[in-house]
Amino acid sequence: MHPTIPYIQSCFDEFNTRFFSGALPPVPIKLSNARTFLGKLTFVKHRKWPFGAWTYDHFVLRINTRFDLPEELIQDTILHEMIHYYIAVNQLHDTSTHGKLFRREMARINAEGNRHITVSYRLEPGKNFT
Repeated sequence: MHPTIPYIQSCFDEFNTRFFSGALPPVPIKLSNARTFLGKLTFVKHRKWPFGAWTYDHFVLRINTRFDLPEELIQDTILHEMIHYYIAVNQLHDTSTHGKLFRREMARINAEGNRHITVSYRLEPGKNFT
C-alpha cells in the first residue's frame, strides 16, 4: 500500500480520538520519497529565554510513499510519530528520543489497540516492499 494524505489524515483522526482522547491538534501532513525513514515528525525548536525551556512549533508529519508496505505497518508508523507529537506538543520531558515516556506510551497503545509499534523498523534484505 502507498498511503495518500487523505488516508494518513483519516488514520491520524481515528488514532487521535482512540488513543489520545482527541488532544492532539491538527498537523500538516507531507508525503516523502526518502530511502532512510518510514515516518518522521519534524518541528522547529526554540528557547524562550537564553537559558530557558525549549518550545516546539511548526510540526509536520512526514510519511514515506517510496515503499509498498502492509497497511498495518503504515498505521503503526503513523502511531509511532503521533507518540513523538504527543510528547512534544505537551512539552513533556523524556530521557531520550525513544526514552521511558515514549516506550510507556508505545506499550499502552500496543496493549489497548493490539498494535505492533516499535522503536525502529528496518527493511530486511530480501524482504523488499517496493
